[in-house]
Amino acid sequence: MHMKIITTCAVAALSLVAGLTSCRSVPFTDRPQLMLTSEAEEAQMGLTAFSQYKSQYNRSANGTYNAALSRCGSAIVNSSGLGSNYKWDFQVFQSNEQNAFALPGGKVAVYSGLMDLMHNEAELAFVVAHEIAHVYARHGGERVSWGYIKTLGATALSATDNSDLRQLYDLAADYGVMKPFSRSNEYEADQIGLLLMAKAGYNPKAAVEFWSRFTEGKTTGTLSGLMSTHPRDEDRIEALNEFMPTALEAYNKAKVKRGYGASL
Repeated sequence: MHMKIITTCAVAALSLVAGLTSCRSVPFTDRPQLMLTSEAEEAQMGLTAFSQYKSQYNRSANGTYNAALSRCGSAIVNSSGLGSNYKWDFQVFQSNEQNAFALPGGKVAVYSGLMDLMHNEAELAFVVAHEIAHVYARHGGERVSWGYIKTLGATALSATDNSDLRQLYDLAADYGVMKPFSRSNEYEADQIGLLLMAKAGYNPKAAVEFWSRFTEGKTTGTLSGLMSTHPRDEDRIEALNEFMPTALEAYNKAKVKRGYGASL
């Protein structure tokens, strides 16, 4: 009975939102996307957050890393056909963290700790293209929008004065909607990113080579995967391999072949 109530509230919230806004299609995948935020709002949020990161981290003094990121970013944006709508800023932050991120509006950062693991520019191109894909797909705004929907459902349930029901709703929303949704965003960014790096002339095979080496020896159980915001490493590699023929077709059509690029 409780689950039926939760489902009814979620459907009602989604129906209300759907009636108040319009859908857009994600570039390159054409997935219908429900958005409650504007690109201007998202860009401002991204600018504010990126300014905070810049105050927290120093820019890397490694000239090779900075030049490679600048080349990759420019090549991917220019070949995508969509880059003119964003104010791009690519930064290498000095940190041992093995990570990268993107913020709405075109703010992309790669930590030097991740770049230390890369063998060549094409491997960097996949990471950068993945982050650029998040920007093009407006995944940040989409997550905010779904957060609004979750809050709307919680507000509807607050009238019940049933703490157990509200707790059950929170768990169901997090593990049944929000985390799977976040994982689907990562798969989509991988797919778009693989296509973008190929269109820019980077060999897409470098993506699997890097990801396989980066995750070597790491295992993620099925339960941990379900509780995570990111897909399991082995599942991501499998999905990349499945999309590889399409990416190779785009690579073969690229006007400029950069291959694996410069060594890092």
